[in-house]
Amino acid sequence: MKTADSARLSASTRCILLLGLATGLLAAQWKQEALPISVLAALLALTIIKARLIILDFMDLRGRRPALTTALVAWVVFFAVLILSKAWIMRWLAS
Repeated sequence: MKTADSARLSASTRCILLLGLATGLLAAQWKQEALPISVLAALLALTIIKARLIILDFMDLRGRRPALTTALVAWVVFFAVLILSKAWIMRWLAS
């Protein structure tokens, strides 16, 4: 492993940990009630960013196999949109 790769992985690890901490703190604000749609969207956006960093750096796909990288990120985005749409439909039906 090159020094530049090691530094990038270290920075990516710190970024993923900080994003995870931010996600946890944001979700902990609503302990006993449902998350507002905007907060859920923010949590899912942070999750997509974390997944992208993991795909690019820890699966070593940065600069290689752009089709596989796009497919893996699209997979995460698909489920994030699915979760957000389900939450929106459930709120719409409840009102």
